[in-house]
Amino acid sequence: MKQSMKRISAITGIAGLLIFGACTKEYSVENGGNVNNPQIVGTDCRIMNITSYDSANIIPLSSMSATINLRDTVTSITQFDSLGNNLMFFSVPAYAADTIFIDPDQYFVTTLATGRVIKLHGLYDPTNPGSQFDADYVYDVNGNLVQKIYNVPISPINPALVVDYTYVSGNLTHMTTTDMTVPQIIADADLDYFTDIAPKNYLTLMPDEGRASDFNRFAQYAQFYNFGKKPVNAVRKIILRDYIGGAVVDSTVSTFSTYLLSRDNYVLGVTMRGDDQSSIPAEAGKLRFTYKCK
Repeated sequence: MKQSMKRISAITGIAGLLIFGACTKEYSVENGGNVNNPQIVGTDCRIMNITSYDSANIIPLSSMSATINLRDTVTSITQFDSLGNNLMFFSVPAYAADTIFIDPDQYFVTTLATGRVIKLHGLYDPTNPGSQFDADYVYDVNGNLVQKIYNVPISPINPALVVDYTYVSGNLTHMTTTDMTVPQIIADADLDYFTDIAPKNYLTLMPDEGRASDFNRFAQYAQFYNFGKKPVNAVRKIILRDYIGGAVVDSTVSTFSTYLLSRDNYVLGVTMRGDDQSSIPAEAGKLRFTYKCK
């Protein structure tokens, strides 16, 4: 069942292509903003914009972007519905030591040494300042995010919600979200990858983000802050299922193909078919990426 991007409750032209091997991978001489060498993106770069286009790669559908200053600090995040000319999301984070304030009532806590997010203090109802929860982000020795643990003061059982992530060869392959008050699984996901494509600093993948209107409303921050290591390989498919009483009540399937890579191995574009992917977040179509380099 196709999910609208409104359920989040979160390039420049090609100068030339040189195709190697399979149709799922291309190398580009697109400059990515680097004026000194038109064949590379740059050194130590990260995503600052994702724009979704229609299948003909002509009409922009939506965009997700961050303004990043010279100190590599995110100063604003914007999600825009291009077709509807509608601002869907806007945030101006504020910073104090190890804390990133989303707004006066919600914030991330990071480690000062790495900037990695280790805690979220949020509201499951953004209109009610009393609807507070805290989520702890747990990482393994390799730096992979392996668990998110949610504690809710009004819940009779805590933790009230637990998200588990499973990795194989550095790639996130499975996710489960468990309502611990029952307990039962309320969502899970399976992910598949292209083993022959290993891009630099590509997408952060947390399939649970953006799927609900309460604890998982923070997908817009996923690409612009440090939530641990990113997958080693380029994602090929994401399947997400929602459950009620053990039965699947909704599912989304997003497939990725025709990766366009810069000479220095950054993803410049990919075709995403099937359902919108609210965890990135991005609409199905041709995705184009731009980067901010240090």
